[in-house]
Amino acid sequence: MNLTRIGAQSGLRFVRRLSVGLATTAVLGSGLIAITTMPAAAVSRDSIVSVAQSQLNNASRNHEQPLGSGCNYYTGYFRTWKPGTGCPATDGVQWRDSDWCADFSKYVWKNAGVPYADVPEGSGGVLTGWASSFKDYGTTHGTWHTRGSGYTPQPGDALVFDWDQNGVIDHVGIVKSASGSTVYTIEGNSGDRVKENSYSRTNIDIVGYSSPVGASDVDEPTPRPVVDPQAGRLVDFDGDGKSDFLGLGAAGDDMWFVPNTSAPGAPARGQSIPMSTGWKTVTKYWLTDYDGDGRIDVLGLNGTDQMLAWINTSSPGHPSLNPPVNLGTQWSTLSKIVIADFTGDGKVDIAGVDAGTGDQFWVVPNTSAVGAPARGQSMHISDNWKTVTRFWVTDYDGDGKSDLLGLNGTDQMFVWRNRGTAVPSFDQYVNLGAQWSTLSKIVIGDFTADGKVDIAGVDAATGDQFWVVPNTSAVGAPARGQSMLISNGWKTVTTFLVADYDRDGKSDLLGLNGTDQMLAWRSKGTAVPSFEQYVSLGTLWSTFSHIPTAQ
Repeated sequence: MNLTRIGAQSGLRFVRRLSVGLATTAVLGSGLIAITTMPAAAVSRDSIVSVAQSQLNNASRNHEQPLGSGCNYYTGYFRTWKPGTGCPATDGVQWRDSDWCADFSKYVWKNAGVPYADVPEGSGGVLTGWASSFKDYGTTHGTWHTRGSGYTPQPGDALVFDWDQNGVIDHVGIVKSASGSTVYTIEGNSGDRVKENSYSRTNIDIVGYSSPVGASDVDEPTPRPVVDPQAGRLVDFDGDGKSDFLGLGAAGDDMWFVPNTSAPGAPARGQSIPMSTGWKTVTKYWLTDYDGDGRIDVLGLNGTDQMLAWINTSSPGHPSLNPPVNLGTQWSTLSKIVIADFTGDGKVDIAGVDAGTGDQFWVVPNTSAVGAPARGQSMHISDNWKTVTRFWVTDYDGDGKSDLLGLNGTDQMFVWRNRGTAVPSFDQYVNLGAQWSTLSKIVIGDFTADGKVDIAGVDAATGDQFWVVPNTSAVGAPARGQSMLISNGWKTVTTFLVADYDRDGKSDLLGLNGTDQMLAWRSKGTAVPSFEQYVSLGTLWSTFSHIPTAQ
């Protein structure tokens, strides 16, 4: 873990080129060799899952014999040098004794026709009997995705695990399917057998996913814009006082600005404006005023390891950004990133837990001056954060400081009050109760019109009911009230956003209806939350691959 050594060196240099507005293009530095290969033959993802399913259903070989002995069919299929004493032989294969999760996954890929899966390890094949070889496959062929990258696992992917977060990969399985929150698998050597399992996609045991080279996506849902689940707040980007949308094109390379043309009581949006190109290497975004000039800037993770800051130079109706400033590398060592003033100096800092164990909370202080983004030395704040699966930042107790909300496991919500000290520190957590797993698509906003931020979302079971959990805190005493069912009929809304979109002083709700239509529900500003009938902000929102938001 080397968060203390996040450096200011740059592995990329950015060159400005003419386009519609600012353009930032990553140029590879010297010493890199371009490798070209013939296109790999296409392999169907459903065929991979079909092979895995067939092995799950094959009672003659889907478990060790004798059970618990380590004797298995799949090691015998590939590695004839492994011991076979006391092991049976079936289908012309002498079973052999070994850990066998990787052998099972390799068998599935090979028999589904995945390119390079049939190359024997003794002949230079990347895939071996080690689970880590599946990560090696992805990094070798450019198909590796870390858990924190925002990638949605696809059927037929291999997912690898590090059970004790010590940097050593322990296990591998095959992805059967995935939802927004859960990945479903078929794995060998799981309880001495081939077994179906499921995991939260935020489970820190998951290191990442390797996609099969040449895999075609089967029955993929219509794409919809990605919104950071720890964020979801729209902010004023061009300085006209109204909350706008930013969006990345379908290929992720072009940035667009969607102006807010609302009047109080009348939500509306204007014509999308192209801003710049060259964004394809940026994998995550955060919107915040990083240099303290009153404008909302863009922070972006370039690849997985380098943080860049684009300073906002917009004027009303004319969005623009300066070329990026490099905030150093080694940011892949930080996960569950949150943006807030943790050092009490009025500047927003970057914080999160170490990606290796998820147990240490770190803050990277903001040392910017206006127009000059910069960061200081990373600070280790405290330990024992491993069980927190998601974070949100907000002034929950109304004392003017940015507190941390965190989901402990999947069911319990904690709040840590920020002490606002130069060396960041938090009060002992306050428990906001259990059964939070019954709420999904969580958003934070003042829905009860009392000046306090509430927690809201839809019921996890059906997605049809919208609930608000009111904030009943006093300064220094975080608390929540009884959950309130607001209304039904929300099942088709796939993503929620919060903003005072029509600028009437109330927290409105915006939502992506299906994959393509954006709707806005104006808040009535009542103590028992209620919304006006939705207003449509048009369709074709699925042409955006990502909507950057603030926390």
